[in-house]
Amino acid sequence: MTTQKPLLSVVIPTYNHAALLRLALDRLAAQTLSRKAFEIVAVDDGSTDETPAVLAAARAPLRAVRLEVNRGRAAARNAGIRAARSPLVVFIDSDVLVGPDFLQRHLEIHRAAGRPVVGRGPVIFIPSPDVPAHVPLVRSSPAYLDTANASVPRQPLFDAGLFDEGFRVYGWEDFDLGLRLQALGLPRVFSEAAVAFHVQPPPTLESLDQDLAREEERARTALYLLRKHPGPQTRMLIQDTPLQRAVHFVMGGAGLMPVRTALGLARWLRARRLHTLAFLIARGVLNRHYLRSLDRFRRLQGHV
Repeated sequence: MTTQKPLLSVVIPTYNHAALLRLALDRLAAQTLSRKAFEIVAVDDGSTDETPAVLAAARAPLRAVRLEVNRGRAAARNAGIRAARSPLVVFIDSDVLVGPDFLQRHLEIHRAAGRPVVGRGPVIFIPSPDVPAHVPLVRSSPAYLDTANASVPRQPLFDAGLFDEGFRVYGWEDFDLGLRLQALGLPRVFSEAAVAFHVQPPPTLESLDQDLAREEERARTALYLLRKHPGPQTRMLIQDTPLQRAVHFVMGGAGLMPVRTALGLARWLRARRLHTLAFLIARGVLNRHYLRSLDRFRRLQGHV
């Protein structure tokens, strides 16, 4: 007897994110789409926490792929794509929570298109796993491909060369693949109904070292992306234009506010429920560190 293939394969890379992964899988288990219509391919990228136990206990239709050493998100997603049994791949991350109609909405994108497309939906950042009852009005997602919320036919992913595993650390691997899918002629179709909530706790003094290290990783991979795709479009993506730098200079306190001072002020503002202002201040000084790292790495590597 031949086992029927699912309509969708949801590829989720994960690394030491057990608590949020459990919540993400619970939400996928509660989809309006029949469980026979989709599978989850969760790629454990060498986790050392309780991730294997979370995957073993999942209520959703799941197959686990284990990488014995941490190889990065690009390699983990490639392993998931290769293991997928469906002709259509949906991407989310292990810190992304979706609504009950999420997979149905992505399936509708591709059924309506009638040709290979990149399906996209809004990515809404939330500071904790408490998903808001009402979707915010501002929910645009300019990225051509954002693996927090995207769907692509499986064959074009191979035609484009899959994710570049040279993006070993944080950042930009989905932008790179998006540019290559765009070059293949796949249009982007955006559905406001296919909403995903990305859990991103605000930067704090306690997380400062980790946050600064991530900005440095983002700067390194930004230059790798620029080497692969030189030109104004990529410079805009990595925030490397004069106008963007001027905006971030202002947002970063004109270079006068130390990072620790900014994060302390952001904490004070959050305590008074001024969350948007707190986010802008914290993000401003972290972007300042990112741009300074971008310039430093550019000098070290001898690139323009």
